[in-house]
Amino acid sequence: MDKFTQKLSQWSYQRQGLLRPDRSLIEALHKVVAVYSAHPSGPLSLWARVAHFDKQEFINLDQHQLAVRLPAMRLSNHQMPAATAPYLIAATLPAKSSNAWAKRYAQRGLADADYQQWKLEILKLTTAPQTAKKLKSQITFDADQLKFVLNRLSYEGDLLRIGSQSLRSNIIAYVATTHWMNWSEDHLTRLTQTAGLQWLAKAYFSAFAPARVKDFQWWAGINAGQAQTAIKTLDAIQLPNDYLILAEDAQTFEHFEPTLFAQNTVAVLPQWDSYLMGYAPDGRARLVADEHLAKVYGKLGATGGNALGTLLVNGEVKGIWKHKFKGTQVQFESQFFDKPTAQVTQAVHAQLNEIGALMEANKITIT
Repeated sequence: MDKFTQKLSQWSYQRQGLLRPDRSLIEALHKVVAVYSAHPSGPLSLWARVAHFDKQEFINLDQHQLAVRLPAMRLSNHQMPAATAPYLIAATLPAKSSNAWAKRYAQRGLADADYQQWKLEILKLTTAPQTAKKLKSQITFDADQLKFVLNRLSYEGDLLRIGSQSLRSNIIAYVATTHWMNWSEDHLTRLTQTAGLQWLAKAYFSAFAPARVKDFQWWAGINAGQAQTAIKTLDAIQLPNDYLILAEDAQTFEHFEPTLFAQNTVAVLPQWDSYLMGYAPDGRARLVADEHLAKVYGKLGATGGNALGTLLVNGEVKGIWKHKFKGTQVQFESQFFDKPTAQVTQAVHAQLNEIGALMEANKITIT
């Protein structure tokens, strides 16, 4: 890394909370805007950003209505603070009142007239959280259509996902939004897209800057015009190579010295971690060397690649990891790009063992 990229890397590492400050999970969630909803990615992204992770505190994000799970950036399902959900929905999704969702699901064989009828049926069945399996035994329409009905209801904000109480399980439940949250029917649709994008631009540059307009565009899943318009509302300072930083952070960044790591500092991040998914495909130099990009992100398709689980040493990706459960046993496989020191290996194994314990494995194997 050159000196400026190193400064970007260490500044971003700190801003992302990867020094693991002593704070609550909801505070950590606010700091990164949102995390992927899937388990174990979502909970592990928060685990990596707090000094002490408590499983019940994570479950309470759902159960105490502190956070909600809805589609947002790049139409992917995220867990986000309930307080900021209206801004995220307004900024990243087509309006519920548009015909975008009817067209999208008509292409999947879900006629709008059928959906409007089946929607009412599902909302009556989900006054309390219900799994898809249970709903299949109760609905009067073809079970093959259930997935599409549930997904469209989620995109339109009428249905929330409730995560499993197991950090490794993706068996989710669905619940009608207005029955779960103390919200009016128009709570998630009351903001204009302009208002949503203005809020989202500031939230992004607070969490991920210095960054470029195209990084914001890719991360949010919006078009170039929308990104440019939102950026114009920011009080931002131009840095070299088209990077921007909020004016309120500029002086601190100017005086920031990239000396965070007195010794090798390790972070184990899950697949789809918010930091790894925060920049456009050509803007990831602060994270990983060019020659290793494909190992981390795979082949770059329309979405620019999805990050695997990663092993960071002093803020830079130096390897990848994955896991596989068999019953109550978990096997972790770590792969470094270059031979690590004994100290780094020990630190990685310690964090993988901690992850295994969080996922309630009775036996943990690391290779």
